[in-house]
Amino acid sequence: MIHWTPELIGRFWSGVSQTRLREYNFSRVAAPYLIELVGGHLKPQGRHLDFGAGEGDLVRALVERGFATAAYEPVVARRLRIPGEMSQHPQYLGVVQDGGPERFDVVLMVEVIEHILDEELEGAFQKVRSFLVEGGTLIVTTPNAEDLELGSAYCPMCETLFHRWQHVRSFTPDRLTEFLRRQGFSCLFLHQVDFSDQRFPIEALKAIKRRQDEEERAAKAREERRLVKRLKRFIRGQKLVAENPEPLAEESKNLLVGSQSHLVYIGVRS
Repeated sequence: MIHWTPELIGRFWSGVSQTRLREYNFSRVAAPYLIELVGGHLKPQGRHLDFGAGEGDLVRALVERGFATAAYEPVVARRLRIPGEMSQHPQYLGVVQDGGPERFDVVLMVEVIEHILDEELEGAFQKVRSFLVEGGTLIVTTPNAEDLELGSAYCPMCETLFHRWQHVRSFTPDRLTEFLRRQGFSCLFLHQVDFSDQRFPIEALKAIKRRQDEEERAAKAREERRLVKRLKRFIRGQKLVAENPEPLAEESKNLLVGSQSHLVYIGVRS
């Protein structure tokens, strides 16, 4: 297994930034859906920071939706790829540096914590806390219970196994909540969601299931009204006539759920 160091991580991401692998940047693919999910916890009149902003895909998505946002990115090669034209956008707050005086109402760590080396983890969260106002909101996403070995690749030249996206740890919901509690954050919500393209047919099937359930409830209500009317006629001594009620739809036993591939954590600085 490869031993990641800060220098090696910098070389890895600098190299990725020069290839079409950039097209797989999480925020480039998932930013609209993520903003839809966490939109209720963003601050329309507040200040936001994308911590580990990469090449600025999430920052761009946020400023275009009217959220004042800054970027923090430690890898120079990636930071330099943040589009220069964003500097003209009135909601873009620029790139922040370590130890700066800036404070923010919301800090987003989108697919970041699984990359940070153990020896740098405490320092990273000290920075996050220093950027957040008291009572500010932290939004974190990370893969859900990822099998790091199955997410790895094997280099035949150096005969070394390495995670193809440089992940060094994996979280379950409980582990993530406890980890962030120790870092000084109180959990408001933790969601298990699917950010993959597979969610689209799954969401369509869920919508079909919801409509089916609504139709079943409506059919049951109609049948109940028929039974009440027949009972009333029986009590009054009226002759009952045969009816042909609509058959009730067979209850579905299969509840459709997504793969829940990622965790979305929302907490506040204690």
